[in-house]
Amino acid sequence: MSGLTLVLILALLLAGALVTYLCGRITRPALGVEGSGKVAGIVAAAILASALYRFWPLAVAVVRWGQVPEITLGPSSSAFSITLAVDALAIVMGFTILGLALMVAIYSVAYMDRDVGVEKFHALLLLMVAGMLGLVASADLFNMYVFFELMAIASYVLVAFRNQQWEPVEAGIKYVVMSAVGSLLALLGIALLFSYTGELGFAALAKRLSAVPRLPMLVITTLFICGFGVKAAVVPLHTWLPDAHAAAPSGISAMLSGVVIQTGLFAMLRVLMACFLGSLVPFGLALAMFAILTMFVGNLLALVQSDLKRMLAFSSIAQMGYILLGLGLGSYYRYSVSGLSGGLFHIMTHAFMKGLAFLCAGVIIHQLGTRDVEDMRGLGRRMPFTAACFTVAGLALAGVPPFSGFMSKWLIYKAGLDAGTWAGYTCAALAILNSIISLGYYLPVINRFYSKEASPKVAALHEASPWSAVPMGALALATIFLGVYPQVALNAVVPAMHVMLRALGGW
Repeated sequence: MSGLTLVLILALLLAGALVTYLCGRITRPALGVEGSGKVAGIVAAAILASALYRFWPLAVAVVRWGQVPEITLGPSSSAFSITLAVDALAIVMGFTILGLALMVAIYSVAYMDRDVGVEKFHALLLLMVAGMLGLVASADLFNMYVFFELMAIASYVLVAFRNQQWEPVEAGIKYVVMSAVGSLLALLGIALLFSYTGELGFAALAKRLSAVPRLPMLVITTLFICGFGVKAAVVPLHTWLPDAHAAAPSGISAMLSGVVIQTGLFAMLRVLMACFLGSLVPFGLALAMFAILTMFVGNLLALVQSDLKRMLAFSSIAQMGYILLGLGLGSYYRYSVSGLSGGLFHIMTHAFMKGLAFLCAGVIIHQLGTRDVEDMRGLGRRMPFTAACFTVAGLALAGVPPFSGFMSKWLIYKAGLDAGTWAGYTCAALAILNSIISLGYYLPVINRFYSKEASPKVAALHEASPWSAVPMGALALATIFLGVYPQVALNAVVPAMHVMLRALGGW
């Protein structure tokens, strides 16, 4: 399987963004704003389905046959050529990104019917996906940064898409400022690294890093962690997230929580693994400590929210803590297979669980006109399918068996127990405690949905349209299926874990 396949997928997404926009604009005179928006949404969904279809053989070649397709665009001797390489880590992220994006595109066909300029929304969604996919496949720092910025710029506009309202504009500005600072820090790290080594490719950098003095290396590493940590919403760099996720259209909230912040974490880990190799090991315990802090901050703040989307946003911060904890324990204890596989598995399970929760919340808020949980009492009778899907998502996110969230969290708990140290036991105990805390805000919401005393506002509600119900049902089934048959996903996660183990010198 050639690396050209990935180039074709990226070209399809980039050209598809233009085609989607033009289809929406061309059909507007005949179909009106609402009709042209649906045409644009259908075109975007078709392009994403085609990209996922073309991505599948690439995934099989990497996961089953151990290939690493690679392609270089431009002179191979140039530091600024574009090199794309698809290893097992990129496959896990790429499949998760494309899968969730397809569900969001289908969902948004009906969900965005009240908005103006929807053709821009779907075009920006495709650009954001192209940025994420290019980032996870980049084999050099410069092009990783370029794709990172493509993803970021598209996400800025999508957060503030409903610019006729003040809340999205305020959230977008906050997001732009904090993310721009993070991007500048990462760019400064790239510049310093290039000034000392004269290289940007990960493979070439690994051979020349020994010449970099210890203090500059520590500064460069800190710049990368802080720069990409902003996008990953790691505490204390998380403050943009609750506003952005709450104010964005719900499909974009699903993308931000499900894959965008995880792509930021992926960029940070890719740099640490590829450039600093064994130096990731001493950072492992620090990552685990930040993970515990991130869990508690996210869960405790979610516990006091009455706004459904803000609650889900703070929950996303806590879930990032679980991913960090698994990867941190797996890095610190070099042979902790459970930690690395659990963290990588949770990237996939969280994308589908949290994507489902935001899509359900979007359907409810779209009809109800409010995000206040108290006004949602009794909606389970009017929207049984939506309420059931949210129940699946909430219980899965809290780590209740037999849903997928339990399986990925169990591997993370096991990593702490397998360590056989007080640090490992403490991390496992605190992670379990945080799962119990998360039940403290998911169960009350589910209870309100099925309350016998219905709010007056729910009387006018009706079930989700097929455009919304299909992706919600698909994500709910995926959440249940990966909990009952986790080995299906672990077949892809294990090769990705081996990539990390090799970088850590433990395989």
